[in-house]
Amino acid sequence: MKGLRQFVLAVLLTGVLSLPGLAAPQNQNHGHSDRNRMPPGKAQNNAPKPGKWLSEHLNLSPEQRQKELSNDPEFKQLDPQQQDHLRQRLNQFNSMPPEQQRRMLNRWRAMQSLPPDRQELLRNSLQQFRQLPDDRRRIVRRAWNNLRQMPPERQQQTLNSEEFRSNFNDQERTTLKGLLDSGFNPETNNGGPPQ
Repeated sequence: MKGLRQFVLAVLLTGVLSLPGLAAPQNQNHGHSDRNRMPPGKAQNNAPKPGKWLSEHLNLSPEQRQKELSNDPEFKQLDPQQQDHLRQRLNQFNSMPPEQQRRMLNRWRAMQSLPPDRQELLRNSLQQFRQLPDDRRRIVRRAWNNLRQMPPERQQQTLNSEEFRSNFNDQERTTLKGLLDSGFNPETNNGGPPQ
């Protein structure tokens, strides 16, 4: 089964990229290429085409997806804890309505359309975002959505304003700056053609 490593990364990103208001136009690409494949342990530290495995198996029933995953030779090489985690995340994905599944895949595609350095910046910023307390995450998410609507000059003015500094600590401002600097904006498909 091609793309298990991409599925591993996609699964790891599921919780991270499930931010409201981040749906991207759909861009189906069902090409199969082994050059994007990596050892399972390295998938989360590099930038393969996220969501590829799910994209390739989206038209299968949830039961067929589970069977394909369980029969994959690379999946069988993972330790039982990793296998359980992937099964749970696939179950979670399978339980989503089809439109939500497509939005999730579109987010992965939007991230993949970024240059590697910006993908890394986005991953690091999202990791910082996840470390925030729940209440602050909601506030930072709202601020990110608002800032993304502004031109870059206004974003900088807002980030550097006294009011903003009094409402957001250094970690939150650094996280927001990283999210903005990554250029991740699935609403515009990161410069790709609108679908």
